Amino acid sequence: MSDEYSIDVVNECKPDEMRTLFESGDWWEPAWDDSILCEIVHRSFAFVVATDSKNRWIGMGRIISDGVSDAYLQDIVVLPEWRGKGIGTALVKKLMLICTHANLGWIGIIAEPETEFFYRRFGFAKMNGYTPMRYEGSSPLNRF
Repeated sequence: MSDEYSIDVVNECKPDEMRTLFESGDWWEPAWDDSILCEIVHRSFAFVVATDSKNRWIGMGRIISDGVSDAYLQDIVVLPEWRGKGIGTALVKKLMLICTHANLGWIGIIAEPETEFFYRRFGFAKMNGYTPMRYEGSSPLNRF
């Protein structure tokens, strides 16, 4: 990719570096511990990181998928001091390439409003007639 960074699929977990990336994206959940962070890496269809010359994680992204039909890009983030260097673009290209090689035809993402223009460059568009939703209840079993 660059002399400054590389993009690779990983299976290893670096909880401290993941925590820093999640925090920089404002997605950190205080209840997460190292074991949860490692499960995120291991249970993802693919987990991709950008590393600097010292092998420090400076960006990440992952694919959540059944491996057959659908895929979602998730947790794409670059440390603030590394933004604007093409790392986010390289991460998305790598994730899209993995999806393409796996013949995953339906690829989705839920983008924050200020990042919508970024993902449009890769062919993503709003899904008219659909609303992304998130479960916010306490226990799914108590609702029914």
